[in-house]
Amino acid sequence: MASRSENALHLVVALAILFAVSSHAAEVIPPKPDRYFNDYAGVVSKEAAYRFNEQLAQFERETSDQVVVAIFPKMQSDSDVADYTQRVAQAWGVGQKGRRNGVVLFVFIQDRKMSIQVGYGLEGALPDITAYDIRANHIQPYFRKGDYEAGLATGIDLICKAIRGEYKGSGEIVTEQHRGSGVSGILPFLIFVIVLIIISRLVRRLGGYGYSSGRGGPVFLPMGGGGGGWSSGGGGGFSGFSGGGGSFGGGGSSGSW
Repeated sequence: MASRSENALHLVVALAILFAVSSHAAEVIPPKPDRYFNDYAGVVSKEAAYRFNEQLAQFERETSDQVVVAIFPKMQSDSDVADYTQRVAQAWGVGQKGRRNGVVLFVFIQDRKMSIQVGYGLEGALPDITAYDIRANHIQPYFRKGDYEAGLATGIDLICKAIRGEYKGSGEIVTEQHRGSGVSGILPFLIFVIVLIIISRLVRRLGGYGYSSGRGGPVFLPMGGGGGGWSSGGGGGFSGFSGGGGSFGGGGSSGSW
């Protein structure tokens, strides 16, 4: 039978693992959108949302490049905005397989943060310095005035201008199946649950050595964050986005306004 000190050590190790993964377990990776322009915060008109979406759909037909815009009320993570948006972009897989030619513009209204994530295949056409210039000098001045529509219009135009010509489009929107994006989003939660089970068993075992509060049930710790549904609004009639072949390594620019 394990000694009290050994059980206590196991509990400490389990708690250390729990806290190590808790930040990722509390992090929410939003589901991959089915449109190019996604206003989950409701900061632009339906007419503007439709216009932006059709502009980006036509841009993929002409160039094969996939540019996606995602506007959220706030971040669902305690991580740095650059790290979090890189993980989301990677999970979504924006871009075509073999070309990895995707760009995602993230905006978090309440946090006043944004990020331009550039896929590996477009880092030459849209290097970090150019992404920084678009973000800091052309988009954010409008955002500071509360004119999100003008800032987004300017940003979309400049991103498309920078990457146009890197690849040639087929005139069609490519549909691809992304590999395992759902697994990457749920894995931290599964680890979190497993560690909770281990801690619960250790606490029960320690109960025989005077560590129990007298309750035999398992121990549950609260989880931060929260998911909820996402709706980009705008009704029907929008050209659909597929994605699934892109890959991101952190190229681009992130910051606050």
